[in-house]
Amino acid sequence: MTLVSSRRGEWEDGKMSAQSTKLEAAENDLKELLADVTRAMEKAQEAVARVASKAEVAAATTESTSR
Repeated sequence: MTLVSSRRGEWEDGKMSAQSTKLEAAENDLKELLADVTRAMEKAQEAVARVASKAEVAAATTESTSR
């Protein structure tokens, strides 16, 4: 192995390592984003359930007072 090919190999290894690090960081960011989206969806479902429950109570109250 010549000095040039040795240095090229080191540079390529470093480049691959940097790409791997970037890929791992992007993967972690994506996991965090998916967790955030999941939490937001759960909160939205809870809010819809609360609104639906209030609407049912309001409809029942209106119905009972109109009789």
